Amino acid sequence: MDKRLAFIINPISGNGGKGPQRKQRVERFLQARGIQADVWETEYAGHAPELTERALAAGVERIVAVGGDGTINEIGRVLVDSECEFGLVPMGSGNGLARHLALPLGFDAALNLATLGVSIKIDTGEANGRPFFNVMGIGFDAEVGRRFNESEARGFFSYLKLGWQTFRDYKGLRYEISSTDESRSLQAYIVAIANSSQYGSNAFIAPDASLTDGKLNLVAIADPSLISLFVMVWRMFRKKLYLSPRVTPICSDSFAVRLPQPGFFHVDGEIFSCGAEMTIKTCPKSLRIVAVNC
Repeated sequence: MDKRLAFIINPISGNGGKGPQRKQRVERFLQARGIQADVWETEYAGHAPELTERALAAGVERIVAVGGDGTINEIGRVLVDSECEFGLVPMGSGNGLARHLALPLGFDAALNLATLGVSIKIDTGEANGRPFFNVMGIGFDAEVGRRFNESEARGFFSYLKLGWQTFRDYKGLRYEISSTDESRSLQAYIVAIANSSQYGSNAFIAPDASLTDGKLNLVAIADPSLISLFVMVWRMFRKKLYLSPRVTPICSDSFAVRLPQPGFFHVDGEIFSCGAEMTIKTCPKSLRIVAVNC
């Protein structure tokens, strides 16, 4: 490996292999192959972007994230529009971007690809100036994410439990949605805008989404009944969500979304407040991600 490398490790993301052993496994891997690299652990929230800036300033040519979707977003947003390559060792609960790219989820196989593989250029999204790589969302989607972030529980089933609890008391809103080609007024429980095809754990919110088409996929879901909720979840895991009469998909390179009042949204699960208007756009071929074996 001729490129200058840095590894940024979140030691607490996900469910398995937490703590110092993550860094130790990376160091053993590098030592066995005679590869020189900087290996850093994040120590607090917001540390990953700082380490990324440090790596870029030092001339690092490939940064490998060892962590979940939040860590990937924190590092990736610094790398957008840079020449630095981005490798992923997915250690999160859902690993949506890694699954879309068909990256290995096993630690050793993912580490091997992220270190020695070849990069491709992919599109990224931007919501009110905040980059995202997987999915951003408004409404129920963001409310579940907010509650999940505030909870100590992790894992897919914890997410489902919080989703069920939120379902019992959340009401949809009317959104004014404009794309490049059309404008619509929609009553929606969820407005998700996807760069890749799935939230994670093979739950496909936008099964036809592509990371290389210069487009984003907006998926508006009307308020579900109890029965239709279970049907839509089933459809999501079968890549058939668009067959639901409660689902409106729109594909465009940009969207303007007007909310009834200020609220909040998520980008890759990270929650932010917003005003009554949002602008979401695609940034074509703006991230060099390692996704192909040599």
